[in-house]
Amino acid sequence: MDKYVVVGNPIAHSKSPSIHAEFAKLTQQDMSYELMLGDLEAFEQQIKDFFAQGGKGFNVTVPFKERAYALCDVLSNRAQTAGAVNTLLQNQNGEIYGDNTDGIGMVRDITVNN
Repeated sequence: MDKYVVVGNPIAHSKSPSIHAEFAKLTQQDMSYELMLGDLEAFEQQIKDFFAQGGKGFNVTVPFKERAYALCDVLSNRAQTAGAVNTLLQNQNGEIYGDNTDGIGMVRDITVNN
C-alpha cells in the first residue's frame, strides 16, 4: 500500500483524508492518506523520516510551504515561480521533488465554476 500524508500545523480540520480515500476507491488504488501534525521544530526531519520509511508523498499546508521548498532537490517551474511547494514526492534517484498546484487549482476552479 502506498502511503501519503497531508502535513500542517494545525491539521486536524483537514478534509483531505476523506477526499483522497474516495479518490483511491474510484481509481482502485491501494493507498492510504493520513493527517500528519507538522513539528514546528523538526519539520525537515519528519519529511526525511517519512520518505526513509517508504512513504510516497506529501501535500503540504501552512505554515510549512516555504520550508518544504527549501528541502527540494528538484522543483517544478510553478514551484520556482511561487517560491513555495504544496506537493512533495521522492523520485527514483532519492531526490525530493516539489511542485505547487495552488495557482493552477485556483484558476481551474474559477474557470469551471464561473
